[in-house]
Amino acid sequence: MHTERRNQANKLARECIVTALMQLLKEKSLSAISVSELTERAGVSRMTYYRNYQSKEDIFSSYLEEALTDYQQEARRLSLDRQIYDSANLYHCFSYFEKHKEFLDSLFKSGLGHLLLSAISRYIIDSWYRPEDGMETYYGLQAFAGALYNLYISWSSNGSKETPEEMVRLLQRIAEPTRNT
Repeated sequence: MHTERRNQANKLARECIVTALMQLLKEKSLSAISVSELTERAGVSRMTYYRNYQSKEDIFSSYLEEALTDYQQEARRLSLDRQIYDSANLYHCFSYFEKHKEFLDSLFKSGLGHLLLSAISRYIIDSWYRPEDGMETYYGLQAFAGALYNLYISWSSNGSKETPEEMVRLLQRIAEPTRNT
């Protein structure tokens, strides 16, 4: 019971740090944010910060890993492992992008967008690639990961005016000639 409470307190502290970082990024760049300022805004001690993170960039990496784990668990629960271009699968993806928009936009603003590309690529390869599929499938899946990443950047920078459903239809129309994966 004591360990469970400590884990919940640590999770709450991590959430406070992520929230504080996103708030501060609306005011200044990542490099201009001090650890003291971040921990003060989050309402946690510097010791709590350093127990969880090695750097401010590590906050993004950790949060992204947690979000990816949640995404994978939800995708399994919804049985979204049929086909990569399946509407339900793509809708789940764009809905997740929408749900985490503030975080993802902070990630890009901080110059760390490559972390999202790595997470998307890793998830797609882990979910749909088998070595016996060959390199053409591997490269096709990597291209798909890049397409999702770039679509998110464009969607976000254009104000995310389209719904996740519209983004799914758009991606399916764009990818129609290459939907052999």
